Amino acid sequence: MESKSKSKTIRFVDMFCGLGAFHQAFKQNNTSNVQYKCVMACDVDEKLQKIYEENYGIKPQGDVHALDFSTLPDFDILCAGFPCQPFSIAGKKEGFSNTSKGNLFYKILECVDKKNPSMIFLENVKNLESIHQGTTFQTIRNELEKRNYKISYRVCNSKEYGSPQARQRVYIVCEKDKKYVFPEENRLPQVHVSNIIDKSETAFMDLSEKYTFEECEDNGGMMIYKLINKITGRGGRQGERVYSIYGHGPTICASSGGPGAKTGIYEINGKYRTLNIRECLQMFGFPSTFCYETLENKKRLLFYLGNSIVVSVLSEIIKGFEDQYFT
Repeated sequence: MESKSKSKTIRFVDMFCGLGAFHQAFKQNNTSNVQYKCVMACDVDEKLQKIYEENYGIKPQGDVHALDFSTLPDFDILCAGFPCQPFSIAGKKEGFSNTSKGNLFYKILECVDKKNPSMIFLENVKNLESIHQGTTFQTIRNELEKRNYKISYRVCNSKEYGSPQARQRVYIVCEKDKKYVFPEENRLPQVHVSNIIDKSETAFMDLSEKYTFEECEDNGGMMIYKLINKITGRGGRQGERVYSIYGHGPTICASSGGPGAKTGIYEINGKYRTLNIRECLQMFGFPSTFCYETLENKKRLLFYLGNSIVVSVLSEIIKGFEDQYFT
């Protein structure tokens, strides 16, 4: 990469781009010294392509299998939050045996082999480290090391990086010259759900008719009640839990059941409701100006957020790039 003695442009590609968490985080780290520029994004979901273009002015390419990587413009950083379902605790943990999603890591390697970027920046579920007794993660490390990358990784909890959401994911930074050093956790002030609550929201729910409230033992100020169905006697899934706004919220999920599906239920001045879309965007560190006008079913955005990366964590990791690599 270029020296730090003059202003420079660092180019990146945004594979499996989703809502553009990588793009948003790089945008937040533009300075007079370094400007980050996206030269290609891709995502197979056409609705996500439109949302991405709304916010970043770039129309993503479609199915990664149809891309000819040799025709891409040169770039410095390859970013990818590659599909996590095959590695997730909530999924079947099939790993690379899932031919439609698990093997998309090899499309990343194909792009690397064609373009030889200086850096690779990856994100996935924390379970990536342990699936199949660690053999899946070791395969990933071996393939990257064969290509002469020095690998650093850490399981980061977003609540330690200025986010109101507790969300653990593994972040992997690979560089040609030297290993990346992750920033210390707890450097930023703690942000609780109360900081992002929309006081104008009125969509509260009556839970007392169907559920009894089972008090929870202290667990760091997060969950305060489990909802138990009066008829079945069952309950306690994430969508059947009530959380305090004076702590960190649980991981927002792409799919879950119960009245608090995806976001969980929060007690606000003695009333109960789920988080609205704007609140959920802030749980991930997206700005209040984030657009999704092209999305006909607005609630679909909660599904996309459940599969997103927390911008706040990416932004803190990117802050170290200039000092460590661009000097």
